[in-house]
Amino acid sequence: MNNKLIFDAHTHFNDETYEEMGISTSEMIKTANQKGVGYFLNCSFDLASSVLAIKQANEHENMFVAVGIHPNVAIEHTPEDLNKLEALLNSPKVVAIGEIGLDYFYTKKDMDIQKEMFKKQIEIAIKHNLTIMLHIRDHKNVFDAYDDVVEILNQYPNKPNVIVHCFSANKEYAKKLVNLGFYINIGGAVTFKNAKELQEAATWIPMQNLLVETDAPYLTPHPFRGQMINKPEMIVYTVEKIAELKNLDKDFVIQQTTENAFSAFNIPKEK
Repeated sequence: MNNKLIFDAHTHFNDETYEEMGISTSEMIKTANQKGVGYFLNCSFDLASSVLAIKQANEHENMFVAVGIHPNVAIEHTPEDLNKLEALLNSPKVVAIGEIGLDYFYTKKDMDIQKEMFKKQIEIAIKHNLTIMLHIRDHKNVFDAYDDVVEILNQYPNKPNVIVHCFSANKEYAKKLVNLGFYINIGGAVTFKNAKELQEAATWIPMQNLLVETDAPYLTPHPFRGQMINKPEMIVYTVEKIAELKNLDKDFVIQQTTENAFSAFNIPKEK
């Protein structure tokens, strides 16, 4: 482990947007490396993206994988799909189950199906001692999805490490999650000028609980928001904003968040 290199703890090389735009994974990694980004968690959202993520990780050093079925597509999947997902865990590149969780932003009509799929994937994570990468989304200033995720996870006292991807709540919820021992992943939204509550939360979150991510190709940070697609190289803007908010040296933020990522994913330090 080189803790002077940034660990993008949630990105999507497996998103079809890159292929459609003719942007290669190798090209993005090369540019990211030049910007000081050295490690990547390639996160999945369904079976096909899970298979692709593993293929990409096998082709690139320092890329690790989360496999999982996203809540927005839970209704499209069957118990047999979960068996297929579990069969992918024989790859040594897989270090997490994700992104999984609850999403009430578009509809709550399938919330029971979402919860059932979520629980089954938690059980897979526990069985294989793999980190849980959470997706939680609700409407602005509504936290039903956060509350339901916490309630479900509290049913599993022997759960492994838990990471809240793309944290979007407030300081109060950050405190709740940290008190549960969760890691909190901060993405490019923290750079947005109107993200005052998220910035307040990021300022408070203890460094030992903090990870950084891009969620690329989504959530392009300021100053490129709305102008171009997000790529792992842009995580430097998130790191710089966190350093500014916390009044810390940027290199310290990089060192701590990279060490946190290795610990959160149970990756041996010699990797």
